[in-house]
Amino acid sequence: MKKYFLLGLILSLSAHAEKATKPVMLSLNPSVIVQDFKGIETEPRYGAYISSNNCSFEVLINDIPVIKYNDDSGKGLEGSYFPLNEWIIKKGNQKVTIKMTPGFNQDKNALNPELSPNSEMQIKIVKSLKNQTGNLEENEERKYSTSKKRRGNSNIFEDTFSFFAEVPYEIKTLENAEVLLTDDKEKLAVIEQEVLAKYDKVRNIYMKGSWSALAAIYYNREKRVAQQLYLLPEEIKSRWNNNYVFRTNTDITFFDLKPIEDYKMTFYANGKIVCLQKIVNEKPALWGSFKRKGKDNITTTYITLYLYRPKGTKDLEVY
Repeated sequence: MKKYFLLGLILSLSAHAEKATKPVMLSLNPSVIVQDFKGIETEPRYGAYISSNNCSFEVLINDIPVIKYNDDSGKGLEGSYFPLNEWIIKKGNQKVTIKMTPGFNQDKNALNPELSPNSEMQIKIVKSLKNQTGNLEENEERKYSTSKKRRGNSNIFEDTFSFFAEVPYEIKTLENAEVLLTDDKEKLAVIEQEVLAKYDKVRNIYMKGSWSALAAIYYNREKRVAQQLYLLPEEIKSRWNNNYVFRTNTDITFFDLKPIEDYKMTFYANGKIVCLQKIVNEKPALWGSFKRKGKDNITTTYITLYLYRPKGTKDLEVY
């Protein structure tokens, strides 16, 4: 059995790096979270190869958005690979939902008004394991195609299928979460204000550039993902730098997140997860731009923020 120190590395790195630039806003407990894995290098990793033609699409696993592809060229995908472990919470059948919408018309330089006869998707679910020689070996678990499916609404096609995943962990975060979606308009309005307040809080943390405050906000999420992806310490560090630190480090000469506005509230995971999306394009409502030192171009950035409320608590947390 091997012991991997998960998240403690992140907290110590972020606190240490921040001391060089500004006082640490939060005093984080330096205790190390330890996660045990047996034969971590031999655990299964799941993924999907997706091909598409003349369509845009969204793929959800267990009612959580995983892949969203907007066809803006008419070319489609040809066996593009997408990792899935982050969205598999325990051993068993995994429900996959696909939502296919019209693709891009190159002649008219615009999206088609409806799905075409040749609009289609193919999905191949695979499991990767290391064999006796230490090389990754891929096995097909499930194949799915829309080509022979009957379509009703010409503007959207929705279907579901499942595949079996055998993983060594069980994530109970959503099992212990409150159902936020309700038909009560007054309660829904209260939830919307709570969600908006949390989005504003996270936006302010990014704007102030506090690494330790970011670590506190995303701690439980990163702990969960580290377990699902079997991350080693160096991989945790890389993930932290790529996803969070770059927005607050000295290499960024300009960083701005827009106020949360012109949004809609969307629920996932059977009403247990909520997020805010821009009405115009359904992208995350938490967005803005940044510029790196020595670069001329300004890059647009979108920050996905899913929220849930643990049962018996009052505060929304980042999923």
